[in-house]
Amino acid sequence: MDSILAGIKKALSGLFGKAVEDVAVGIDIGTSSIKVVALRRENGRAVLETYGALALGQYGENGIIGQVVNLDAEILAKALKDVLKETNITSTNVVLGIPSASCIIFIIQLPAEVEERDLPTVIPSEAKKFIPVPLSDVSLDWYVIPRREDSGSEARVLSESGGEAKMSILVVATLNETLVKYTQVLQKTQLPMESLEIEAFSNIRSVMTRELFPVLIVDIGASKTKLTIVEHGIIETFRLVNHASQDMTLAISHALEMPFDKAEAVKKDNGLIATPEHPRVPDLIKTHLATIFQEVNATMLAYEKRYNKNIGKIFFTGGGSMTRGLLEYAAPQFSAEVTLADPFAKIESPVFLKGVLKVTGPEFSTALGLAMKKLS
Repeated sequence: MDSILAGIKKALSGLFGKAVEDVAVGIDIGTSSIKVVALRRENGRAVLETYGALALGQYGENGIIGQVVNLDAEILAKALKDVLKETNITSTNVVLGIPSASCIIFIIQLPAEVEERDLPTVIPSEAKKFIPVPLSDVSLDWYVIPRREDSGSEARVLSESGGEAKMSILVVATLNETLVKYTQVLQKTQLPMESLEIEAFSNIRSVMTRELFPVLIVDIGASKTKLTIVEHGIIETFRLVNHASQDMTLAISHALEMPFDKAEAVKKDNGLIATPEHPRVPDLIKTHLATIFQEVNATMLAYEKRYNKNIGKIFFTGGGSMTRGLLEYAAPQFSAEVTLADPFAKIESPVFLKGVLKVTGPEFSTALGLAMKKLS
């Protein structure tokens, strides 16, 4: 156990760094599926080699595709081997995504005179104020945010300290239990643990398009929705919402008295578009979207009031964001511009795949961002 944690902490020590490789594979192990993306470097550009997804529900006790499952490392390793085989991925130069739901991401402020050599002692002492579990249960990594006159973090430092100079530090605390499990998956799949990254950072890399103003990334997954406010590439706010895509499927299943797998298909086929066959489906989905949107608005308002800055754009990503009619329904709900993430637009891909990749892109934003980590 100790040796595994030592390796994890060594890998996490490069969380905020950069590594350049010619080939990279991003692996996103979610609660309902595994997504993989393989990129290669060609003439200075990232080129799509292959990509694919595999539903994890079929490996669970009930064997229901699309359902959220909690599988052990042994079964996850088997599923990962299967998806790598199906996509003909043989490269072992992989980047594994760690779920943001297993992390606490926050910013702490320290006096500017604190020496860099003292940070490994000072940061854990300050970080425990934000972490609801013993520090021994988590692994910490941090990044000193560069000082900028126009950044949200800088504005907070000045307003709360009365003008006293301080440094802002982005801290990530990740549950050791999750890190050990995902490391075991790599070991059982005979893949090297060369790089780990929290999925929130991968989404920033694949979703954002050089915005110079604060943006909000709404990642609607299967079991959780992640809200991330980003300014100048730095996470300013991170929140988890306990409503996501599976809740919509379950609502349809219960209301229409149909099996989960059929309800999942109805959700994907209909979305927010009413049909004579299933006229109630849009309202059932909107019930859960209303909760998510309420949290989005609350998060935006809190940020804007505290920093006196407006969110300029909202990116929707994740499998749940692919719900038919989502953007049209969401646009009037917010004061900021609303758009669907198009991560594959950042890389080269065959022309005949452009349309498909634009539609499926949000589902692969994390896996793509993971692969891009080593090609940036």
